[in-house]
Amino acid sequence: MTCQARSSYMDTEVLWGHRFTPVLTLEKDFYEVDYNSFHSTYETHTPVCCAKELAQSRREGQLLGHLPS
Repeated sequence: MTCQARSSYMDTEVLWGHRFTPVLTLEKDFYEVDYNSFHSTYETHTPVCCAKELAQSRREGQLLGHLPS
């Protein structure tokens, strides 16, 4: 089954440095969806600058865009 969804988000709705918690598990050869975790996120180590600035700083050997601790 194919599904396509489109959305737009306000800047206040975007959580920089977060990922969605996995909601699918394989149980007895069937996928199970945990709807309790559907909107849950967890924090990840993410550069504090954009990809372009990070690539440029790496080329120049600088430490710009370091990962937060």
